[in-house]
Amino acid sequence: MKVNSIQQAPYNYNPGVKKASGNIPSFGNAFAVNFWDAVARGGFASSFVLQDGLGCCVPRTLQDSHRNEEITGKRNWLAAGETAIREFVTGPSMVVIPMGVLAASKKLSGTANEVPMENIAPLSDVMKGVLEKMPVAAGGGANKPLEYAQSAKKAFYERAFAMSLGEGGAKGKVSKAAKDLADELVRYDEAPKRNIFQQLLNKDIIKGGKKIRSKDQILDGILTKFTDTKKGLTDVYDSLLTTNMDGALKKPNKISSLVKDFSNFGKDVQKSILRHSKDGVLPTGNIDFTSFMEEFKLRRIGSKYLTNVLMVLSTALFLTQIPKMYSLSKTNPGTDAFRKDGTEAANAGK
Repeated sequence: MKVNSIQQAPYNYNPGVKKASGNIPSFGNAFAVNFWDAVARGGFASSFVLQDGLGCCVPRTLQDSHRNEEITGKRNWLAAGETAIREFVTGPSMVVIPMGVLAASKKLSGTANEVPMENIAPLSDVMKGVLEKMPVAAGGGANKPLEYAQSAKKAFYERAFAMSLGEGGAKGKVSKAAKDLADELVRYDEAPKRNIFQQLLNKDIIKGGKKIRSKDQILDGILTKFTDTKKGLTDVYDSLLTTNMDGALKKPNKISSLVKDFSNFGKDVQKSILRHSKDGVLPTGNIDFTSFMEEFKLRRIGSKYLTNVLMVLSTALFLTQIPKMYSLSKTNPGTDAFRKDGTEAANAGK
């Protein structure tokens, strides 16, 4: 079960009612609201660890602390200790280990490894179309790799948002919104992250006495802008937060996930373009971006597949070692109360 933030419904279902300023319901500074909102911003990992901890780990540990208390007359802290180690290591490890493998994969290969495998090919086709319309000039400013790569990334964002909004709608409105969303996503790429305590307490990042927008704050703004724009293009409000990018994707995706995919994919291609340069200059004339993006696509699909396999194998290998970690006694502390003269009375309950 995933915890959903209250902030993830930034649109107004009733067009006749004017929205209040901001998108957060007026619950004041309630700790519970801020707490669950921070959990939601942490995504699946934080919600899973929290729910697993509070729903399974803590209750099982407390229960085992009372194991055989009616026989011994005292708490069974050894059994509770083994249970705590087993439970608090098993659950988080199933999240932390895959996250660690993914982080290493992104560092070694590229940020596009975080994009779902089924989305790599369609996003590669979108980027290829963008690059084909941006030929590298024979000289001058357009030939500077960094400027060119940044322009390509922004153009990709604009194109991706236009397709997500649906280009069959009011083209002028879609084009303007796509440009604004692309600008915001560029800012998202460069924005700092709020730590867990800043998110929990809903505190802003302050640098030099000035408020700096964080990634999650910019993302909230992007989702609000997207849904407000799409609301003006359709009467089907149950699809405001999803899109198949004008049929480019096999199935509709949540825009909150796609925005991150756009960012991870765009940044990766930008770095690849820079690596494609030689001595700080891109090759003059038109680059064959068909083969460039085809190679990029195949490499990322391959590395993504390898990453998925390593996630499963590394997690499974670690889980096999957990029994060695929580075995604090040579015997089972949960059944020690039934042992007599070193042998277990299997029929003690009869």
